[in-house]
Amino acid sequence: MNIFVTGTDTDVGKTTIAVWICRWVGVAYWKPIQTGNTRDSETVKTLSPHTKIIDEVYRLSVPLSPYDAAKIDNISIDEELLKRRIDNTVIEGAGGILVPIKVGFHMVDLLKLYNARTIVVARSKLGVINHILMTMEILKARNIDILGIIINGQMEENIKQTIELFSGSKILAHIPHGDDLKEMLRSVRVPSEISEVFR
Repeated sequence: MNIFVTGTDTDVGKTTIAVWICRWVGVAYWKPIQTGNTRDSETVKTLSPHTKIIDEVYRLSVPLSPYDAAKIDNISIDEELLKRRIDNTVIEGAGGILVPIKVGFHMVDLLKLYNARTIVVARSKLGVINHILMTMEILKARNIDILGIIINGQMEENIKQTIELFSGSKILAHIPHGDDLKEMLRSVRVPSEISEVFR
């Protein structure tokens, strides 16, 4: 079994959550499609040196959606190349769940290629409830196995309760923003719901 880390948007903390799980549970990391010059796998390797990194299938040069980045790089993305038999791996998506990869193939379609349970990462900001609920509606419509939600940033308890009530999913963890990322990764334990996926 695997875990697919998706987000309500780009830059919500998916890589932070992925490396956090990898460090605590001791599983591999894979980002099938990387866009832009910064490689998330390098961030994972820096923060968790013992984590096994699976190389990207596509490494695109421009930090746009995979569809737009591939057009600029004059690359045709072949979904057959994205199919992998993997296990005990944290798979990180790019951007949100409806980010286009090619015509008729979005990030949610990529997710369905793998034997994975899904974690939705959301950044705590105005509009987070709407972003989470829209993401959940899309996942449920595609019969995706949702493990739960992780909130990145400060959030009031009543807002968490509202999200759980209307999404029908549990908030597995709340990761507060802090200056010392390495300390957070070391000291904040991964909840049992996540570690049990890999047993």
